[in-house]
Amino acid sequence: MDAAPTPIDVVASDPRLDHFRGIRDRELRGTLGLHAVESERVVRRFLSAALRRREHPMPPVLEPSALLVTPDACERLADITAHFPALSIYRCADERVLHEITGYTMHSGAILLGVRHEDGTVADLAAWLARTPHESREVLVAFDGITQTDNVGAIFRNAASFGARAAILSPRASDPFLRKTLRVSMGRALNIPWCRATAAEWPACLDELRRAHGYAVIAAEDTPDAVKLAHFTPPARSIVVFGAEQDGVSRAVLDLADAVVKIPMLRAGTALARDLADDPPSLNVSIASAVMLHGLLA
Repeated sequence: MDAAPTPIDVVASDPRLDHFRGIRDRELRGTLGLHAVESERVVRRFLSAALRRREHPMPPVLEPSALLVTPDACERLADITAHFPALSIYRCADERVLHEITGYTMHSGAILLGVRHEDGTVADLAAWLARTPHESREVLVAFDGITQTDNVGAIFRNAASFGARAAILSPRASDPFLRKTLRVSMGRALNIPWCRATAAEWPACLDELRRAHGYAVIAAEDTPDAVKLAHFTPPARSIVVFGAEQDGVSRAVLDLADAVVKIPMLRAGTALARDLADDPPSLNVSIASAVMLHGLLA
């Protein structure tokens, strides 16, 4: 291993910190080609995931650029930053100075800037799946137009917690590397390989993965002919598709799905069910994903 990076002590006015000032996703992604990772825990997950990708490449590429950190956090992260000799580490006096530089307080003593590479492609993900055979039941998660950052982050966290292998994003799905999404996911969008399908590929890529790799396509949706989750026998390999907040799983995905599976809620005939007849109950997609993934992988 090369020599560990030497932290550079800085004051708030140091011009080398300009990229950390008033951090906004739009400027980071569009102008600077960077993305931000907040909090000591998530920074560690980013660096650990980047380190794993050196030996086992998977999409997307993770590359750290610069770290702004308090002295305490710098010391606690030293074991992992030692593996990145080219990483610029800027050490400020305390969290008060870090607040002054960034203009906000949601960083818990550490902010990492990573190089913004292209999203992984479906071909990248398919190649990774082929290189890494999986012996137990296997589930991929697909995001069909989910745009709320909180929901994307929570689904990634659920996917990692229940053991989903990878994620596929439709063209309209929100960016997993937005600061809030990474924070909500607790950095799990860094642990799970993921790709984004192009408009020309979606949703046909699901069918291609089915044909080439044997994945059944399961739409998580409440339709009249949907199978109750408790009555569904999970296949050895599946892609479970979660739909957009307003519209649910798209018609195009429903048409190619091998099964539509629902989470049953209120029993018909109860007083509350009658009261909600014109407004049936539903779960937020992030909650529904946790229930569905538990049922498929437990």
